[in-house]
Amino acid sequence: MDEKTLAKMIEAVNKHMPEKTRSLAEMLKEKDPTIRAKDGNEYYIEKRELEFIAQHVDELDWPRFRIPVILEMNDIGGERVIYVRDKLHAEFIKRAFGFDRVLNGILTLYMYELPQIRRKLRTASQVIFRISLK
Repeated sequence: MDEKTLAKMIEAVNKHMPEKTRSLAEMLKEKDPTIRAKDGNEYYIEKRELEFIAQHVDELDWPRFRIPVILEMNDIGGERVIYVRDKLHAEFIKRAFGFDRVLNGILTLYMYELPQIRRKLRTASQVIFRISLK
């Protein structure tokens, strides 16, 4: 399989990703918060999940805290790990779940830690898939 084909496959898998992220502050004000995905669909974000996030994020950071929380799945030497690159997302996960494995400025999670986060943030987090072509 060539790189172009592989890139198209990964793009198709990630079509659920948001067209544009939205701030926690903005979404907390809405009765029925949603995010539009790249595939054109609107995805509902559960209010209780936003409130859970707000409990663990300083209120001054709400306007800068972007929804959804992005969990980037990577394959490193045959082992799957999750990267949280956004610093506010990483700080939130540290506070809310106690995970504090930061390497090169990136919070790194193991696959067995992912379900705990996804159970609490079923609609307010999204897993994206990345592969290294080199």
